[in-house]
Amino acid sequence: MGRRMSYSGLLELFTGRLNPQECVRVVLSLKSPQRMKKFLIKRHEILFPKGDRYKIRKWNSYPKIKGTSQIVPVTSKSLLDGDFMTKMANRLSFDISRFTEFLSAYNRVDEDIKPIMFHYALIYIFDFFSRTWLKYGRNQRHGLAIPSDTKRTPVADTEVKIHLNGIFPRAIDAFYIVGQSSLFSSDNKSGISYQRSLKGGTVSKRIQKLKYCDKPKVSISRLIDIYDSLNRIVGDVKISNQILVGYLIIFALSSICRYRPEQWFSIQEDRDLRSKLEILQSDYLHEWIPEILLQLRLERDVLDTHFKALSLEERFGFGA
Repeated sequence: MGRRMSYSGLLELFTGRLNPQECVRVVLSLKSPQRMKKFLIKRHEILFPKGDRYKIRKWNSYPKIKGTSQIVPVTSKSLLDGDFMTKMANRLSFDISRFTEFLSAYNRVDEDIKPIMFHYALIYIFDFFSRTWLKYGRNQRHGLAIPSDTKRTPVADTEVKIHLNGIFPRAIDAFYIVGQSSLFSSDNKSGISYQRSLKGGTVSKRIQKLKYCDKPKVSISRLIDIYDSLNRIVGDVKISNQILVGYLIIFALSSICRYRPEQWFSIQEDRDLRSKLEILQSDYLHEWIPEILLQLRLERDVLDTHFKALSLEERFGFGA
């Protein structure tokens, strides 16, 4: 019964995509450590077809942050190490299994519990994604926190603090190494400039960097405004930004749901805020989770005609 619920829940995520049933089969097949080994090898071959040189050079140019755990790229040599591959395949297959379990629970529980189930599903997806590309120790925390002295702060003004270690900063690092410099990455690239249309013309605006190395605090209202702006910008905005900003909001929502009932009920009574959060949740379910799982758009720059013609199972190394 659990497998059927996982399948139906995942199928809903991939509805509207090419071969949604095949997408689900590929994701569920990653519950097998042997399949996961093939996945790891194929992902690295696709994104880094010339081997480790670019990957290592890119990582070495990334600022080293004092206070972070030791982090190194997963290299071709790593993938040839039988002990490493067995350990990582087991870990990542566990991540996928836990993701599908929490997604199944999300589809079954009452509305007031859904944010918690959703957040925990995403924790395992982020761990799966970051460990595909980076080697580091155990994640001891989410990498995020809501300060305890803000329990009576209005929801919009409640701040989320970003830490140096944990699931969230490691996902930022992983996006960077696959070519997705984000608003949160510690590199020297600037923020995002854009124009917003107003009555009587346009106005230039800018989203400043929120580098995790600075351990920033950012309010929920600002995060929602950034997410809204990112989704309105026309042009080359890396999808890592929507995914990471959206995750911060979902983390905050889950924490409020669990620990701050007064704030949670205020969200339910705020029709405009609730609508924005529902849109974000829908974006995550039908856009960002599939992107993280299959990592198709992350590879766009290296896909050739032959690769595009392959089935998903062949892309993942599962073909005959």
